[in-house]
Amino acid sequence: MRIGVVTSAYHPDVGGVETHCRRLCAALVAAGDRVEVLTQHAAGAEETVDGVLVRRFPLTVAARNYRFSTALWQWLRAHAGRYDVLHAHSYHALAALPAALTNATPLVFTPHYHGTGHSRLRAALHPIYRPVGRRIVARSSRIICVTHAERELLVGHFPEAADRMVVIPNGTDPARAAVPAAEGEPGRGIVCVGRLERYKRVDRVIRAMVHLPADHRLDVVGAGPARDELEQLAGRLGLDAGRVRFHGRLRDAEFAARMAGAAAAVSASAHEAFGMAVADALNAGVPTVASFIPAHRELAVMAGDGVPLWLVNPDDEAALADALRVAAGTPRAAYGRHALPTWSDVVQSTREVYATVAPPVRLIQQSGAGATDR
Repeated sequence: MRIGVVTSAYHPDVGGVETHCRRLCAALVAAGDRVEVLTQHAAGAEETVDGVLVRRFPLTVAARNYRFSTALWQWLRAHAGRYDVLHAHSYHALAALPAALTNATPLVFTPHYHGTGHSRLRAALHPIYRPVGRRIVARSSRIICVTHAERELLVGHFPEAADRMVVIPNGTDPARAAVPAAEGEPGRGIVCVGRLERYKRVDRVIRAMVHLPADHRLDVVGAGPARDELEQLAGRLGLDAGRVRFHGRLRDAEFAARMAGAAAAVSASAHEAFGMAVADALNAGVPTVASFIPAHRELAVMAGDGVPLWLVNPDDEAALADALRVAAGTPRAAYGRHALPTWSDVVQSTREVYATVAPPVRLIQQSGAGATDR
């Protein structure tokens, strides 16, 4: 099957949607599909990543929250017919709009829906944007939600599309074998992974570090607009680089090494459609603390009994610190001790969705020596 995946950003950009798309596309290629990623970037380029052709179209508008590429619109208007299915990602980014409005190719939509914006301005603009979002939802033949919690939120805002929504949870990758990056480093490392936006509430984790013993260290992995204020907060609280370290983006091998040496992981996020960072930590057997939000609660149920996961309210600094102390002192679990789906499971379910919307293949029988054409 020929699949065009439309997303606002792609690897090496870091974020939940970017990670989801990269893993899904690599697994689709491994299953035998032809996949092209159509995305936006500061400069146009084409490259192959994990066997996937990535077409990066130059940004017309480079504003962080409202990235927009006219070239992407033009490409989809002219070339969408080369794909059997378009799969657009993220309600919260403009890239899905040209996939919905510029062509008639069957469309699958994964909204990664949070129901609101992540700043006061974006939250205020969210209801105004909803008619545009409704156009994308209406155009989509199938809508893939990554949790039942996300589906319920989406149905609340777009009830007319309920019968086109399916739930396919994100998968987990096998934990990479790696020499722990923390080998020889003092103390117990707690890893916090994610884009540094305010809604991720990394500030709550930093504040909780004040209540932990001096041998506990926080490793913040990720980039984003909140980094400067988070670094300033750590400084004001007297947490030097030995207690709170900002690593920025890490290469895959470096990240695997950091996770291999972690005593615990944490996500204090206020909004998640799924919770990739939590799932990856549990998959690696890392004791994990997560915010008590619907997506994380559902993830805990999916993971099953016995996984080292503590759900807390990050606004309670003492409770968060207590949970981190317990998690960091808990032995790592055996790899794979959970019931979370793999990306092979995700691809199988996603391809079944594609098959329901893609046009049937027509076989034309030729007489004589001619071979059958597709």
